[in-house]
Amino acid sequence: MGDITSIHAPHVPQWKRLYEAAILELDPAKLLERIAVAQSAVLDQMEDGLSKPSDGQQYALRDALHMLSTLRTIGERDITE
Repeated sequence: MGDITSIHAPHVPQWKRLYEAAILELDPAKLLERIAVAQSAVLDQMEDGLSKPSDGQQYALRDALHMLSTLRTIGERDITE
């Protein structure tokens, strides 16, 4: 399940915990920082996986990166309004 308890599950990769923390962040002042941290973690994981890529994980990482990019656009728009 993709509920909030998965953030604290020990078997969940660090990049996914940071990703979930970013998409669940409600405080606009913290949102962009959480997005940046999560994006960095996703990109690091993508680099680490280049030598032994798993298709499923690569798809998940690309999807996460896309969602974070979309969320950043929305967050930046909300700050300027």
